[in-house]
Amino acid sequence: MAGSASIERLEAGGIFFKVFFPPRPSPGLLLLPESRSSTVESLAEKLLLEEFSVVLPESFPGYTEILTAFEDLRSNSPVKSRVLQWWVWGEGRGGLWALRLSRDLGAEIRGLILDSLRAEDREEASGLLSALRKPHLLFHPQLEDSFPFPEAERMFTLSPAHAKKLLLLPGMRRGEVLLKSPDLYVQTIAEFVNPRAGRWRRKKDSLRG
Repeated sequence: MAGSASIERLEAGGIFFKVFFPPRPSPGLLLLPESRSSTVESLAEKLLLEEFSVVLPESFPGYTEILTAFEDLRSNSPVKSRVLQWWVWGEGRGGLWALRLSRDLGAEIRGLILDSLRAEDREEASGLLSALRKPHLLFHPQLEDSFPFPEAERMFTLSPAHAKKLLLLPGMRRGEVLLKSPDLYVQTIAEFVNPRAGRWRRKKDSLRG
């Protein structure tokens, strides 16, 4: 509805999405979590408060299905009129899918937020990062024993992008940042995305690398 935020349920490509719209047209964030949870719902709500349009799939059948559904969703008239540019947030397996979307959709994706890439995906992720020139923010938990931070750091350096940032999450395991520091996490995302989306907002505390 005009002048206020709204939450809608839209179907595209056989997948239902929960879509969070702020009052005004804004950058959009497609969320691709490791799994659907109340924590991810809370993340979507907090990003909405930062005036992002947020899109959360209700199911994750496979990468090809997500790609097809997302392409259909982007062509939806209400979505096109309210989303100014697209970013993708991916957690775990979703981080790999975000990298694939960036490759497959080209200029349609403005940038990426990658959280806790998986050790089993490192070979493909390294190849995709080595060709990634778009802005991207990478979070990596310190206590991810199967994927030590120095390995993530080496992989991060493969990217030729100028606007990129790697942040260590000290004392945390995979998924814990959304439970322990959700507000700082969201603010860190906003501070990275906003200037690259043409939005300059008052700076608050954020996670620091």
